[in-house]
Amino acid sequence: MAGDDLSAVHWLPGAARLVAEARAELPQKDGLAAAFAALAVLRAAGCAVVDQDEVAVTAGTVRAPGGPPAGAKPRDDFRLAIPCDAETAGTAPEALAAAVEALSGRRLRVVPATGEWSTRALFDLLVALRELPRVAVIARLDPAELGSPDTPRHALLDYLGTGVPPLWTNRWRPPGHHHVLLAGVRIGAEGTLLSVVDTFAVLGDNGIHEQPVEWVTAALAASGVLLLVADAAHAGELAEAVAGAGLRPEFRPSVS
Repeated sequence: MAGDDLSAVHWLPGAARLVAEARAELPQKDGLAAAFAALAVLRAAGCAVVDQDEVAVTAGTVRAPGGPPAGAKPRDDFRLAIPCDAETAGTAPEALAAAVEALSGRRLRVVPATGEWSTRALFDLLVALRELPRVAVIARLDPAELGSPDTPRHALLDYLGTGVPPLWTNRWRPPGHHHVLLAGVRIGAEGTLLSVVDTFAVLGDNGIHEQPVEWVTAALAASGVLLLVADAAHAGELAEAVAGAGLRPEFRPSVS
């Protein structure tokens, strides 16, 4: 959407390198969306990590069976043995956070964000993160709640001006949760779009697509957690941003 006459994307600090690292690694290996996202974050911070396999094994990932989206080829060039089981598949947020910290030699810290997700809470959190020198946001979400990554440009522009979300729904619905990176915010007169860095080149423009904040909020509500990553010296600021948005720096939503 570059070159249009509406508001430009406000990228999070460090997003340019994060996007470059993610695109260079595309696509994710089969069942390793969480490892893909974490690997991009680690490499963008200058951490020498071998591959998605190293992240997955460190995080205790169990792969789920299932294929890539239409137009993408499976990627099964695994260097390490990673279990695959439909019933236990997934990557626990706590384990993914611990893997990022361990593989960075504790140079990076991960602060979770959970709570009552609303468009205001998500927007306020992302805006607050712009005050940091470098930050990455890993989103664990339900892709069924997202709009189609190939939603026509004119529909997204109309949404920015009217606040009426496009009707195109996401056709790719992998089993369980999906992991992406949230890297930018585009603010229109009535609508707000979030820049999503995805795990396959066919999803959007070489892996990047824009989603209405309402859809991302709904996708988060189904999974409950964001992982915020910054240099260790700024962990306190991450926690403050979470609290300022009315959320909690916890891995799992509180049960009432």
